[in-house]
Formats: sequence, C-alpha cells, structure tokens
Amino acid sequence: MSKTPTHLQDTDALPINNTAARRHLTLLALKVTARFYKWDGPCVPLSRRIMVKTDENIDLTEAATMAFIAARTSIPVPRVHCSFVHKNKTYIVMERIRGKTLAAAWPTLSEPELDDILTQLRDMLKELRALPAPGVAVESCVGASLHDFRIPWSETRFGPFPSIRAFHFWLRQGLQPEEHHPQHVNDEDWADIKRMVAMQDEDKDWGPPVFTHGDLNPFNIMVRDGKIVAIIDWEFAGWYPHYWEYTSVFLGNKTRGAWQKLVPKFIEPCPDELRMETIRQRWWGDF
Repeated sequence: MSKTPTHLQDTDALPINNTAARRHLTLLALKVTARFYKWDGPCVPLSRRIMVKTDENIDLTEAATMAFIAARTSIPVPRVHCSFVHKNKTYIVMERIRGKTLAAAWPTLSEPELDDILTQLRDMLKELRALPAPGVAVESCVGASLHDFRIPWSETRFGPFPSIRAFHFWLRQGLQPEEHHPQHVNDEDWADIKRMVAMQDEDKDWGPPVFTHGDLNPFNIMVRDGKIVAIIDWEFAGWYPHYWEYTSVFLGNKTRGAWQKLVPKFIEPCPDELRMETIRQRWWGDF
C-alpha cells in the first residue's frame, strides 16, 4: 500500500540553507524588489540573477531534486540558494537562468540547430537514466512522496510505493477485472482495460525504477547560443518505471504535435507501454 504523508511531514527535513537571515531577506525582497520585474506564475524574479518559486502547492522536494541532480550529474539545473516553508507556503530561492525556453527559441532555429539541441537533450537523459536506483520503490529522490497533477483523482502528493507493481495497482485505483465489470463499459473497452491490467501485472522483470523528470516539454528546456543551459521544473520528478519518461512526454504533449514527432530523437520509444498508458489515461488520467 502507498503512504500519503502530509505536505509538511514530507518536507520537514528538506530545507536547504534555511537560516533566519535568508528567510528574512527573501520575504523582504518579495515585498521590495520583486515589483520591478515581470512575474511568471509562481516564479518571481528578485534580481537579474535570482528568483524565487513560491506557492502553497509547491513542495520542498523540488529543491531537493535540483540539488540531487546537480550533485550527481552534469545536467544543468538552476542552483538552489535556499529553500524553506513559511506559514505553510514553500519558497525555493534559485538561480535565474539566462536564456530562452526552447518553445520561444524554436521559430528561430534551423533544422541542424534543433537537431543539435535534441542530441544534447538525449545525452542528458542518458545520464539521468543511468543514475543507480536505491531500490525497487517508486518514490522521490528523498524516498518520499511524488507529485503529478495529471493524475486528477490523487492527493496533492502520492506514494511512495514499495514496487512498480504496487504503483500500477494504485494507478488503476485497485481495479481487478475478475472482480468487477462496470455496467457502463462496453465489451470492446473492457477488453482493452483487461489487456492493460494484464500487462501491468504480468510476471516480468520491470527492472529497477529510473530517475525521471516527468514533464519534459519545450517550456522546461532553457537554451542560449544553441546550447541547453538548464532543465527546469522538476516538481514531477522521481524514481519511476523505465517507460514513464517516454509516455509522459508523448501523452502529455498531445497538443504539441511537432514536439511529439521529435520525441524518438531524444528518448527510446516504448510502444507497448505507450499502448498500456494510453488505455489507462483514457479511463484514469487527465489528458
């Protein structure tokens, strides 16, 4: 069974450089200097080099993940200066990346330039996926809960799960086809669901979980002068089944057809698992 810790239980041990002085300066800057910059959702510039990501739904695990990646790989991520919770609201103070999102830069890129960026991304994902898993659990980088708002019926955070099979069982809300056949599902759809469950539960080695960004799209890749200078927005990241990165990128970008077509250039396709996830997300997803 999964555990679902509360937000604060999950993050009590995670603050980075959490000193009274840093907290005071961050809160003061939000009142004074932030007004001079354009805000981007929860991301608030404090200066030309520093920004803070803050919201009630942000978790300190995101800061811990960026620190985890920076310490173990050469993948460029924003440097975390400090992170803390104040009055039930999370603050992640980090480096403000100079550059454009790939989405913004795309129209100006030649085909060879775009291919070069995708090659860089492919190499970064290889490095990410080569990180040794601490065990067989589906969990965050600190062994705790995960977040993905694309699973609409879940809690704000969910897990961790002791195994990939337990994660699959949770994803379908515990459905066992031999025990339940909903009247509103026709025979063809029910056959699809049974095939999905059979694949999720088949007696095979799913392998160890793989560290996964979980939300790779052109808005989360920062580029400058033809180089990827940062991968951002790690809030969905964690140790997931090997296919999760591919299916999340592909199914999470249905409205970005041009990006979907490029996915095989930077991550190995998982066609069987894509069919499995397409069925699951039709009935249990939010795509």
